[in-house]
Amino acid sequence: MTTNRIGWVAALVIFAPGAAAFAQDKPKDEKPQTQEEPPITVSLRDGVHFTSADGNLDVTLGGYAGIHYRFTAHRPQDNARTLPDSWFIRQLRPELAGTVYKDFDFRVQLDFPTGNGLAGTPSASTGTVQDAYIGWRYYPEASLRIGQFKEPFGQEQGTPDRFLDFDERSQGDRFVPARDLGAMVYGKLFDGIFGYEAGYFNGNGRGLTDANKGKEFAGRLRFQPFATAPDDSLFKNLRIGVAGTTGTVQNTPVTTTTGLDVSSANLGILFLDSTTGAFDGARKRLGGEFTWNIGPVGIRGEAWRRVDHVNVGAFDNERLEITAWSGSVSWLLTGEPKPIEGRVLPAESFDPRGRGWGAVELALRVDRLRIDNDVFRLGIASQTGNSNVVTGTSFAVNWYVTRHIRISPNLVWEVFDDPIAFAGGRTDRHFFGGILRFQLEF
Repeated sequence: MTTNRIGWVAALVIFAPGAAAFAQDKPKDEKPQTQEEPPITVSLRDGVHFTSADGNLDVTLGGYAGIHYRFTAHRPQDNARTLPDSWFIRQLRPELAGTVYKDFDFRVQLDFPTGNGLAGTPSASTGTVQDAYIGWRYYPEASLRIGQFKEPFGQEQGTPDRFLDFDERSQGDRFVPARDLGAMVYGKLFDGIFGYEAGYFNGNGRGLTDANKGKEFAGRLRFQPFATAPDDSLFKNLRIGVAGTTGTVQNTPVTTTTGLDVSSANLGILFLDSTTGAFDGARKRLGGEFTWNIGPVGIRGEAWRRVDHVNVGAFDNERLEITAWSGSVSWLLTGEPKPIEGRVLPAESFDPRGRGWGAVELALRVDRLRIDNDVFRLGIASQTGNSNVVTGTSFAVNWYVTRHIRISPNLVWEVFDDPIAFAGGRTDRHFFGGILRFQLEF
């Protein structure tokens, strides 16, 4: 055997086992290994609902629209103090909400209304962010929320628009805090018998950074003594609560739509037209609330008091008090249980062939707002042609056509303690009208 042949044989003996092992470890057709993602389930029951098999994703894309027609009988021809009869989009709110990795929740809600003012005047809130927050809720006893959301004050304000018994909130609602930027801790104790919320907010309202160092603290305690009772218990859905806020407002004019230029809640009648003054100093609120749902019947009430410090010319650091209360009762004639601030679920959806009529509810509310007489004494508004007290009575018929469609005609009577002056020399204290609402959840 020649030397070259001996070399080739030796090379084969040495490298062949390694080459075979390499070929065995790295087969030519083997594909790289990838980690399998958990499957996503999509359902369409209440919005577009995405859920992962491992529970780390639970997200809903949905929203709702509320379309109103408002009318006022014998409306004064005064566009400065009354709103015209009109169709308008009251709410158009797409939203994305859910949880990721089981313990972290979020919500983003926008709004695109047409506004409910004069023709050609678009809504100042068109395209604004309503809710935008993230949170952590690993412990039911102590959860955290940061971003923009509703302050914990006002039972009616805290109820989502889509679940209200009436087309508009009561007369005093404009003076309770709504959405604001801040942080809040909240939770439930003893199987839901006690609930609490405590937050630290800018105090300026939705979508506004603070203009001063003054902040607002808000808190609420709720007691549902029979929360653990059987579902058919008479007192299971009995709930009472107290809430309060304290904060500082610095040199904010009262002559704004969020100040003491006050229009009625349903018919939009400007009954207090302020001319001068500023909120400047402490602002405090204290309120109580009551809910008792018994089968198809719901009973609700709340009352609160707000005290502001105001400056008006020679009057410095004066106190101005605002009080309000409301009470309502509702009855689902078709017998469905009335949830607390939740969706009414018709036993049968409407079918034009007569196989189902949906759910039908009647509701009655009386509410009252009073701004202290000091609003006239201090010269914030003239007592001539204005009123500082309004009482409203609302009657509603709510037809839940399906779980996602609702039609709600409301009749409204608003009465002012003093006559309101309108253009052309007309004065009046009594106004009758109504709102027709078409609501769609998607």
